[in-house]
Amino acid sequence: MALVTNKDAAAILFNVATILNLAEDNPYRIRAYRRAAQLLLARPADAPAPLVDGKQGKELDLIGLGPSLRRKLGELLSTGRMRFYVELCATLPDEVTGLMNIPGIGPKTALRLHEELGLSTPDDVIAAARAGRIRALYGFGERREQRLLEGALDAASGKIRRFVGRDLLLEDDIAAAA
Repeated sequence: MALVTNKDAAAILFNVATILNLAEDNPYRIRAYRRAAQLLLARPADAPAPLVDGKQGKELDLIGLGPSLRRKLGELLSTGRMRFYVELCATLPDEVTGLMNIPGIGPKTALRLHEELGLSTPDDVIAAARAGRIRALYGFGERREQRLLEGALDAASGKIRRFVGRDLLLEDDIAAAA
């Protein structure tokens, strides 16, 4: 039983790339995370990612990735969490990470919804979508608003798996992020 599917892992990698992009990190590093996500999406959905024993634990055996990224992906696929991603999310405001738990909302969208509409919870997204406030934002329309409403309803009812949030931090992660 896989803790994290290839699709889930790819979504996390795309989020990492977006957060690094927002922080104006090294463009080559950002590209490496996006490329790794695309490689995972290109694999068959039911095929588990090949993990091998490395020097520092499990590593993903996928050609074209650097050793550090292979280790991080090995950690994610074998344990269900990636410490680097949790630490990156800890640098974002709580409201933004709360919104990122809604399907269809990544770091950029969460930041926009929080900054422009003051939203911070799935219930806030539900209320804003029902009032038609989200479609008023530049680049959003009725269909996207409807998808966000559906995702927020799923998140509010607990039908989704969470990969983001301060409650996923372990004590040693908190100390390392400080």
